[in-house]
Amino acid sequence: MLRHILLSACAALAVFGADAVAPRWYEADAQTAIAQRTRADFPYTVDEFFEVVHKGDSTFTRARLDSLIAARHVETLVIDGERRVFKKALRNMKLTDRAISGFKGRGADATAARIGYVDSILQWQAGTNPLGGAHRVTYRFTVDVPYNPAIVGEMLRVWMPLPMETDRQRNVKILSASHPYVESDGWSDHNTLYFCDTAPAPGDTAHFEYTAQFDVKGSYTSPERIESRIKPYKKNKSLYKKYTAFDSPHIVRMDSLARAIVGTETNPHRQSEMVFDYIAANYPWAGAREYSTIPCIPAYVISEGHGDCGQVSLLYISLMRTLGVPARWESGWMLHPGEENLHDWAEVYFEGVGWVPVDCSFGRYTNAGNDAVRTFYSHGIDSHRMATNCNIGQPFFPEKIFIRSETVDSQLGEVETLSGNLFYPAWKRSMTLLSVKPIEAKK
Repeated sequence: MLRHILLSACAALAVFGADAVAPRWYEADAQTAIAQRTRADFPYTVDEFFEVVHKGDSTFTRARLDSLIAARHVETLVIDGERRVFKKALRNMKLTDRAISGFKGRGADATAARIGYVDSILQWQAGTNPLGGAHRVTYRFTVDVPYNPAIVGEMLRVWMPLPMETDRQRNVKILSASHPYVESDGWSDHNTLYFCDTAPAPGDTAHFEYTAQFDVKGSYTSPERIESRIKPYKKNKSLYKKYTAFDSPHIVRMDSLARAIVGTETNPHRQSEMVFDYIAANYPWAGAREYSTIPCIPAYVISEGHGDCGQVSLLYISLMRTLGVPARWESGWMLHPGEENLHDWAEVYFEGVGWVPVDCSFGRYTNAGNDAVRTFYSHGIDSHRMATNCNIGQPFFPEKIFIRSETVDSQLGEVETLSGNLFYPAWKRSMTLLSVKPIEAKK
C-alpha cells in the first residue's frame, strides 16, 4: 500500500519527453540491461588486449596470453560469437597467476595494522582492553544525480544503505537528512533510507544526503568455547530450515566439492574450519565482474579460480548449507582506517552457540604471532564494520520498479525514475567517515 501511495504522490512529476534518447545507463528492460553491463565489462577483443599488454611489456607474447587464457588467469567471455577480455584482466592476471603473485593464501601477508585490529578484539574479549571492542561511528552518505536531458522532469527515487540493528550493531540514529525519507525499518533484508524528488534542471545537480551514527562491536568465539557448547541441530526449527535452504541462484548445492573438502568429518565447527581453509588456500582475491552479469556466483569462483569478498562468501555459504550447516550473508562496508570500502562476509550457526561471524576474504593471518590471531576470521570479526544487508536478492522497501544496479544486496545505493533504472555512470555517491570513537561494550 505504501508503495502505491508514494508512487501516486510523485507521479505528477513525471513528464518524460517522448523525443528524448535514453542513454545506455538508463535501464528500462532487465534483459537488455544485463547484456549492456556484460559487454561493458568485456571491452577488449583478444587482439586488442594483447596490444595493451605488449605495449607495457615488449617480451609478452601471444603464446603467453593464450596460456594465461587457458589457465583462467585472463578472464574471457564469448559475446555475439566473439571472445572478449574482462576490463580488469591486466591487474587480475598478476593476482591470480601464482608464479607472478606468489600467492600463499588469503591473509598470509596481513599488515601490522590489520593484525592490530584483531589483537584489539582479543584483548577486549580477555578483559584487558575495555575500549578495544567497539566504536561509535558517525558518517555522511550522499548521492548526486547531475542534469541529463533524458531524465528532465522525471521523479527520482533514491535508496541509500543504512546500518541494521543487530547483535553487533546498536543505537542507529539518523542525525540529519536533506529530504523527508522512508526507512525500511525491518521491512527488507536490505536496510535503506528512501527519498524522492524531481530530476535536476539544466546546470543543476540533485543532491541527496543523510548523516547517521551507530555503535558497532567486534566479536570472537574461541574454538574451545564452540566445541564445549555445540549441540546437534534441531532440524525442525524454522531457523535451521531457512538457513540450510537453497533459495537463490547464488546459494546452490555443491555436494561433490563439499564432501571432498570435509571427508568423513561430521562436526559442524570443524567442517566450517575446513571449508574456510580450503577457500583461503585456493581462491586469491581479484577484481570482480558486475555481480548482476554472473548467473551463479559460487560456480563462477570454482570455474575462474578466484573471487572477491562477496564471491567467496557465497561459496562458503553454499558449501556449508550443502553440509547441512546453517549459514547466511552479511554485508555493507569495511571501515578500517585508510581502507574504507564495500565488503561482504558470512555468519555460521552452531546449535548451543548461536551465530558466529566468518570472513573468508580476510583469510588466515599466517604471519601473525599467535594462533588466536592467525585463525580469528573463521570465528570472529573486528569492529571496523557497517552491516546494511542480512540476505541477498530480496525486495526493497519501498519496492523498486526496475532492475537494481546491485542485484545481490545494497551498499552503494540505488536510483531510478518512473521510466527506468539509473545505472552507476548516471550518478555519484560518497561515504564519508566524520568520526570513529572507541567506546565500552558488553561482550
